[in-house]
Amino acid sequence: MNYINSITEAIGHTPLLKLNRVGKDVGANVFVKLEHLNPSGSYKDRMALAMIEAAERGDTWNHKQLKEGGTVIEASAGNTAPAVSMVCAAKGYNARIYLYRYQMEDPKNARMLITKAYGPQVKISSEPDVYLTQEQIEELSKEAPDLLHVLSAKMDCQREEDSLDNAVWVDQIYNPYNYIGQESLGEEIYEQLEGQVDAIGCSASSGASLFGMIRGLGNHGVRPPLIFGVEPGGSEKYFDFEGEMAKYGEFTVSDMKTKIAEAIGLDKWVTEDPIVKKLLDAGYPDRIYCVSDEEARDMANRLCQEEGIFCGMSSGANVAVALRIAKELGPGKNVVTTIVDRRDRYLSETPYEKYVV
Repeated sequence: MNYINSITEAIGHTPLLKLNRVGKDVGANVFVKLEHLNPSGSYKDRMALAMIEAAERGDTWNHKQLKEGGTVIEASAGNTAPAVSMVCAAKGYNARIYLYRYQMEDPKNARMLITKAYGPQVKISSEPDVYLTQEQIEELSKEAPDLLHVLSAKMDCQREEDSLDNAVWVDQIYNPYNYIGQESLGEEIYEQLEGQVDAIGCSASSGASLFGMIRGLGNHGVRPPLIFGVEPGGSEKYFDFEGEMAKYGEFTVSDMKTKIAEAIGLDKWVTEDPIVKKLLDAGYPDRIYCVSDEEARDMANRLCQEEGIFCGMSSGANVAVALRIAKELGPGKNVVTTIVDRRDRYLSETPYEKYVV
């Protein structure tokens, strides 16, 4: 007999696919890690499992331990919400998910409906005026209006954790088990390409997936000559840089989240280093690229129609950049990126899907 005892055992070990139509005649080989085949439909399953298992051991920033019957708290408007909810369902924990208000105005939002299917308690994040004065909101919203809602959701999580005894806020932006859990990505890619990786990268986001892949390859002594990150053209950015591409030394970690965290009173986010800063301090990535919604959407459509890959906008952005790099490197080289998630979570936005992280 050959079976598994938990859906969590199906996380990881995803195939690596060579793009043969979209990647035709671009120079180097372009490979994509099919992370949309994870149980909840995205790469976030790896880190959700790692963070929750760390919480079970008490390996948390405040040493709070998740016990039987406990509650896992997180804020998300993307793939983390269903991933955390799925792992909690499999392990028998309660999940409380705060969804960002600015992205969840549509009651039929696909990401919300997918998340709810796993049975968590879903809440919409507080309005920023719960934590900030109108003057602060007007000042901070000039640069990053969406981030006000993101940080309000994080503050909701902190308050929720403080009010419950057997509850842990896993906090993906600062939790080291986010990138530790994704080291398996690099480990698998090493095995699948026998270490022959000339360029690798993906959406920068919190930095965890990129950092995890690099660390996984590094466990085998491999440091690809080119490591790249991808950022959306929207306001929820993690790096500051000018133009469509910047090299290491030409970009910095955005300080907007820290500014808002200080104003809101989210002390944890002021005193600790986020994963994205750890990534930068370690010397990665070599380049950062900015991709528009249109380019990400067009490439996601091509991947669906030409390769049969049912993927979302982040995947389109990743592949768009990988193709640019493939043309630069030329034949005989291997470029690797990730198919981040399934397209089902964007269907309610069709045909105006946005590249979000």
